[in-house]
Amino acid sequence: MNKALEDKMPLFHDGDYIDDDVLYDLFYAQPILKDLPNGKKGLRTLIPRNDRNILCAELNGYMSNSPKDVFDKIYYTLRCKLCNKTFPVRITKGQIINRTFKISNYINISVNPDRYYLFTKALRELYNIKYGNVYNTYVCKSCVEKFVSDTMQEASEFLERKDKFDWFLFHKNSDDWKRKLFRIEEAHFRLDNGKEIEDGKIYRAANGDVWKDDKYNEREKREQEELNHQRKLEEIRRQQKQNEEAERERTRKANELFLASHQLNTPTQRYIDKFCNKDSDIDITDKEIQREALSPEDVNYEAIQKHNSKLYREYLQSPLWKIISSKVKWNANYRCEKCGSTKNLVTHHTSYEFKGIEFLAFHTLQCLCSKCHEKEHEK
Repeated sequence: MNKALEDKMPLFHDGDYIDDDVLYDLFYAQPILKDLPNGKKGLRTLIPRNDRNILCAELNGYMSNSPKDVFDKIYYTLRCKLCNKTFPVRITKGQIINRTFKISNYINISVNPDRYYLFTKALRELYNIKYGNVYNTYVCKSCVEKFVSDTMQEASEFLERKDKFDWFLFHKNSDDWKRKLFRIEEAHFRLDNGKEIEDGKIYRAANGDVWKDDKYNEREKREQEELNHQRKLEEIRRQQKQNEEAERERTRKANELFLASHQLNTPTQRYIDKFCNKDSDIDITDKEIQREALSPEDVNYEAIQKHNSKLYREYLQSPLWKIISSKVKWNANYRCEKCGSTKNLVTHHTSYEFKGIEFLAFHTLQCLCSKCHEKEHEK
């Protein structure tokens, strides 16, 4: 083959047998066995002698998609099965050796655009009925284009009929190519055991028209009713949520108005103003004041704890903490509960659970000297 290419000589002469390792299945046709002069069996092409010409070669290089591969172009002329004219096809040495050439690459039976790919399927079906399989039938491009145009017009006229779906349902066992212009889409629903049951069919035509059977219409009706029901439930929930939000907003505003008018006069606020203010000038040595500070009545302990925890540094300077600290030291007889020292006494928290309202839990406080206090915190 390379020698023939170099000398620009015919690769195959008319009537020659095609070698088993080169071209016998080039056109996707089943080869024919024939006796060769040497007594062996050989394979020859199915292309009739009158329909093929000699393969000729040109030494102009042809680059494939891969830059590493260089192929020589080879031209082959075929005789069109419809108009009887010859037309060229280009084959490369690589396609011959690797057997990758397809005559169908030169026969494009397709409609663009084809929304549901039904026009193309129908046209290919008719082409196969009329002219044989597209993979081994050689027809020139102009004849293919004319076939596509004429068949497309016939298909479009058929799809304009109002009774096209009746025709499709009536010709259920027909081999008519126009059946390829329709597609059946089945709907299913799944049972609890995983089994699927058919729940209607929809018939779709190539031009986009649809027809649904009674079962499918009932399915759509059920789905629409369910959708409307869900929408009503969502609307009810949305309205309830809006009403709840509006009620909460009214309550919040009412509470704000109440607090604005009564906050300064509540027992808790009066207690905070009196004992939790570091600038208060009350006499913390007064026994009555101490009893009032350590035994508050009609006050909100949570509000006091929140206030004192938020302003903890100021709280440690407030009269209330001084009263609590004095009480702790008095209970300890003014001695460190660890070492017994009487110097540099401080009040130590063993727990901060009652931070800000320690007067409710004196057991969380200890009287310690400063050294023992540091040791406790180092632990």
